[in-house]
Amino acid sequence: MTAAEVQKRYSDTIERAIVEAGRLRERVTVEAEDGTEAYAYHHPRGIAWGLNAAGSGVNILRGVRRPDGIDEAVG
Repeated sequence: MTAAEVQKRYSDTIERAIVEAGRLRERVTVEAEDGTEAYAYHHPRGIAWGLNAAGSGVNILRGVRRPDGIDEAVG
């Protein structure tokens, strides 16, 4: 699965983490139905976010949501 496909598959979980991190101004983790975890926290360029695989916890995707809503450094 490509990075774009992973991001699309977990887009709702990633969005929830980003919104909560922005609202609470602290690191937030949100779990998807399959156990994959999305995390988000404030970063100098916006809100950094990522996905950790279910079971292993290995990081499978990360990026930074800029204030204009664009994701950068996704990979």
